[in-house]
Amino acid sequence: MAEVLEPTREGILKAVEILRRGGIVAFPTETVYGMGCDATNEEALKRLYEVKGRSLDKPFIVGVWSKEIVSKIAEVDDRAKKLMDAYFPGPLTLVLKSKGSLPQILSPAGKIAVRMPAHHVPLKLMEELERPIVVPSANISGRPSLTRWEHVVEELGERIDAVIKGECKVGIESTIVDLTVNPAKVLRVGAIDVKSIKRHVEVVVEPIKGTYTLSCSVYVFAGEKAREKIEEFVEEMSKQGKKVVVIAREKITDKCISIGKTREEYSAKLFDAVREAEFKRPDLIVIEGIMENEGIMDRLRRLAGERIFRV
Repeated sequence: MAEVLEPTREGILKAVEILRRGGIVAFPTETVYGMGCDATNEEALKRLYEVKGRSLDKPFIVGVWSKEIVSKIAEVDDRAKKLMDAYFPGPLTLVLKSKGSLPQILSPAGKIAVRMPAHHVPLKLMEELERPIVVPSANISGRPSLTRWEHVVEELGERIDAVIKGECKVGIESTIVDLTVNPAKVLRVGAIDVKSIKRHVEVVVEPIKGTYTLSCSVYVFAGEKAREKIEEFVEEMSKQGKKVVVIAREKITDKCISIGKTREEYSAKLFDAVREAEFKRPDLIVIEGIMENEGIMDRLRRLAGERIFRV
């Protein structure tokens, strides 16, 4: 079982020792929980792919602890400099042309994804290790991301070496921008919206690919009449003998998980609420959506697929 460490200097140093010997450590970031290993250790990287259940053609994001490190592992053009100045450290991942200084497994197509988290734990891990670490989300591929250390232990505790306690304030993953093409391409809408990115560089948006794998179907209702429609839908499903759990800003039904009125509260609690709802083993999960935030709507589409209704 993974060792649970406090986010103190002692805990950080213990985690660094684990990383040095090729281990895997989970840690909080400002977005969601990440898990990583020494980005220069190919054997550790291969083990991490196995732990996550991820195919080798999907490279991990490489974490850095300073903007200067980026130019050592990737080619940095003017567009990259603008976005790094605006958002590093922060919830932005840049795909750049690799310089080949890290294992080929991280840049199979000559590209490398780089991010500087805005959280002291991964930054201190890398500073003390004096090497980059990869920072994929701490979950099994295809499953929703995790934002609490307890959930990481439940899902991955038998597969990794340590988990550092901490808080993830944003709650959804980073935005990914590919700068190896022109115009730049947003591969994943996340915590930073596309409108903000466009203030600095010209971008187009890649269509959403794939959905999360859950044990039940998810339905999303968004708009002025969402709460009314959710009540009607739950009543109809209940008459059919379906067990339904509702996730909403404020309580709608007796079996409702409330995740807050503000966008920040909603974002921070969404994945936790989905995990809690799924744990209740329902036939359906129904979510009150937020249309005004691109990153949140992206995650809702990944949860619900085509079962999103604007009302």
